[in-house]
Amino acid sequence: MKKKRINPYRKPATLGDIEKIKREISDRATGYAMALFFTVMLDKEGASGEDLHRIFSEVEYLADSVKSGRVSLDDLIRVLDDEYGITIAK
Repeated sequence: MKKKRINPYRKPATLGDIEKIKREISDRATGYAMALFFTVMLDKEGASGEDLHRIFSEVEYLADSVKSGRVSLDDLIRVLDDEYGITIAK
């Protein structure tokens, strides 16, 4: 019986590799969403550069609050849905 050939370029992924990839994908998706949001604010809502900087600072602060656990992202999503009818996919 023939011995099964192993691909010499195959590298098994570690849990750390997978976590790093998940972070990179999450960061990229967040960047895309922010680019869309700020472009709409600028082009469609007439926000000035000053407005964008102020809003961006607030978004960064809120993101840090979520990251540190002071605020739950699920709670933010629920409030947007319950109070404003804005449904965001999880």
